[in-house]
Amino acid sequence: MSMVSVLTELVHGYRRPAVVLTEQGAILCMNAPAMRALDRKPGDPEPAAPADPKDWPRRATIQTDGQVYTLAIPDMAMETQSSAPEPQLPPRLAKIARLVISGCTDKQIATRTGLSFSTVRTYVRQIYRRIGVHSRVELVHATNPHSMTRGLD
Repeated sequence: MSMVSVLTELVHGYRRPAVVLTEQGAILCMNAPAMRALDRKPGDPEPAAPADPKDWPRRATIQTDGQVYTLAIPDMAMETQSSAPEPQLPPRLAKIARLVISGCTDKQIATRTGLSFSTVRTYVRQIYRRIGVHSRVELVHATNPHSMTRGLD
């Protein structure tokens, strides 16, 4: 699998507007929320993000095979994520969330905690719902608001 397809897959899995730009500033890929943010009709409310993704703040730089790619996310997406109040999880869900964030699979969590696999899956879905995320990657980002700013030039 090429690095471009990996980047494309990651961006498409992200629930907030995001684009990957080439070194020359051309858009390599963008996800559906970014397309919706840019596809405003006259009379729509004021867009939350600048009209041109090239003007969005750069969040990370990826170098591979002599190519340089940049992940750009509008400030609005970062403010929404970091300004939301931190939900309090019950101790058992907090323990499961820490294991998910540390990179454990549901099967590994079940083995470590003595819970059944289906119970772990249920708990992980409850964590996603309470925190307002849809994936493990989003959970990591939601619990570490500075994670998207690492790797900036």
